[in-house]
Amino acid sequence: MDTKAEAHLSPDDNNEANGSAKESEEESPEQPGGTEIVIATFNIKYGAEGLEKIAQAISDVSPDIIGLEEVDVNCERSGNTDEPAELARLAGYPYYAFAKAIPLGGGEYGTAILSRYPIESFEVIPLESGNSEKRSVGHAVVSVDSLKLDVLVTHLSYENRSVRIEQMKTIGRMLEGFDHYVLTGDFNCFDLEEIVNLGGAYYVNRTDRRYSTFRRFEGFSPDNIVVSGDFTEFASGMSDAECSDHRLLYATFLLNVE
Repeated sequence: MDTKAEAHLSPDDNNEANGSAKESEEESPEQPGGTEIVIATFNIKYGAEGLEKIAQAISDVSPDIIGLEEVDVNCERSGNTDEPAELARLAGYPYYAFAKAIPLGGGEYGTAILSRYPIESFEVIPLESGNSEKRSVGHAVVSVDSLKLDVLVTHLSYENRSVRIEQMKTIGRMLEGFDHYVLTGDFNCFDLEEIVNLGGAYYVNRTDRRYSTFRRFEGFSPDNIVVSGDFTEFASGMSDAECSDHRLLYATFLLNVE
């Protein structure tokens, strides 16, 4: 287990949404109690279109917690920038963490979490990847009011379906050990029926309601948000901001724990 990565405190914690490019749907009746929380996931293509554009897309949706995929830290191709730190600064998130998957171009490449809620602990768990590009899971324990929420982010293998399914099964076993969880990521599956291997209670992107989050292939829905049974979704959608080859996927939930 790689525990090198740690959660960080960003100096700027006063971000406000600047209007949105949302496509909301699935409104449900108001429910008493609980905490309203917006969760998002976004494959940012290592910020190739500019971190300012990425940060604006995030700010427009204004999620409380967002998982990011294809993230660089100190890589030559992205100007030796610490992208999680810079995005946290630009979009106004006080907490962030980075999960290394592989070394790349003098730096590191992987996934990240930005959060408005405190990240109390963070670990990086390598995934079995065979001969494919190595993958990992970032696991944060986030303090949401008085609740400890397990938040995971990952980017699964695109090179080998059998490896990807084994990665899902590993993550599924992790989810079984959590009472309250959020999993965000790019699962790289054309067939959304593969995600049953995760065993999560609820999926935002699924066969009966598909969000085409990858721009180059209509109907390809690799990006997803998976939550435990104490989350109730009452809105979801995508941002169409053109700053990556993926679209940002988000959902608004009521988190109700008795």
